Amino acid sequence: MERILKINSAEDILPAYLNSPISRLLEYHNLDRPYETYNSAELLIGMCMDNRKHLHIPENFAYIIRSGGANLRYSEFRVSYAIAVGGVKAIALIGHNNCGMVNLMARRTQFIKGLVENAGWPKEEAEDHFYHFEPMHEIGNEVDFVASEAKNAFTIPEDSCRTYVL
Repeated sequence: MERILKINSAEDILPAYLNSPISRLLEYHNLDRPYETYNSAELLIGMCMDNRKHLHIPENFAYIIRSGGANLRYSEFRVSYAIAVGGVKAIALIGHNNCGMVNLMARRTQFIKGLVENAGWPKEEAEDHFYHFEPMHEIGNEVDFVASEAKNAFTIPEDSCRTYVL
């Protein structure tokens, strides 16, 4: 099976996703499905914090956690909250190409210089900050990362919440 599927029509949505929050997400975002009214979220979406990315979905349709690279590591409690209190039954992880969390080491100088010039950090503290957090936030290849995270499914039992990769 292809790792990335283009969704240009309802027929492109895989049968496993039909009549699910994932199907509705794809239909809203890709196919201009008319918005319905939601009183509570059906879905948790993990997506990148990239300011160039936004979703076409109705209000109250989904909880959204935005973090660099759609990396939900260290967000386990927020994910659990959406399931336990919010009642969501599905999770969608949305990655994108040209993600800034890929090859962070190549942006080391820019990152450190930016903290020094834009935030007034001492250079040594900016370097320490980068080297401490870079390994936690580097995602490698965008597609591989999102697929890997979906398999991990945040240690939530498989039958309690389905995880999908978009």
